[in-house]
Amino acid sequence: MEKLGKLSSDIFNEIIYPNLGKRDPSVAVPPKHGVDFGVVELGDLAIIVKSDPVFVVPEYGWERSSWFAVHILASDVSVSGVPPRYLSI
Repeated sequence: MEKLGKLSSDIFNEIIYPNLGKRDPSVAVPPKHGVDFGVVELGDLAIIVKSDPVFVVPEYGWERSSWFAVHILASDVSVSGVPPRYLSI
């Protein structure tokens, strides 16, 4: 049976990373295995970006599922060392 879950670093580095296209110099932290955020430089500023597939757990309902979604995304941004300030959905 195949393992489910996150990709191994070998799959990421050998299959996905080589097909990401041309490197953009404004991307300070590009896609990397095990890194849950990216950093894009905007002049003298930078923006931390994060995306994740989220879903509603029927037993939790919309409000509780939304709470978890926001906190999961915010915690991934927080590991960058920059406190989350804005959210785009």
